[in-house]
Amino acid sequence: MNRIHLNIPSDLVFERVVRASAAELGSTMGFPRERVEDLKLAVSEAVTNAIEHGGGGGVAGSVEVIFSLHADQLEVEIIDHGKGIEHFNTERRVVEEDNLEAGMLRGFGSYLISELVDQYEVQSSGTGTSLRLRIFKAK
Repeated sequence: MNRIHLNIPSDLVFERVVRASAAELGSTMGFPRERVEDLKLAVSEAVTNAIEHGGGGGVAGSVEVIFSLHADQLEVEIIDHGKGIEHFNTERRVVEEDNLEAGMLRGFGSYLISELVDQYEVQSSGTGTSLRLRIFKAK
């Protein structure tokens, strides 16, 4: 297993660095183009959430991203150092239509991530949140 560890400032401009890294790693590992696009979008959403909600809201904070390359999967862990989140149900795979129509898009990013990757885990405490995304070569 190979690991790549990025530590980016809590600034949205650096989300692009992580997204490009995810795309390159997915392509290098031989994922089909569609799966690389899923990976890019899921990682982009997760990193954006970490920056906006857990990185201190400015450059002073940071977000860690760890890519772990396995023979059959790519695992991406996104770690922020914010206040944490309340209990989050990763099995919830529905978005309330009434909320969407009312313009309430809260939580949609987490739903989107869960639909784009094969496995999605969240651990959170008062000192930060860790999202672990896994995408397998064979789905």
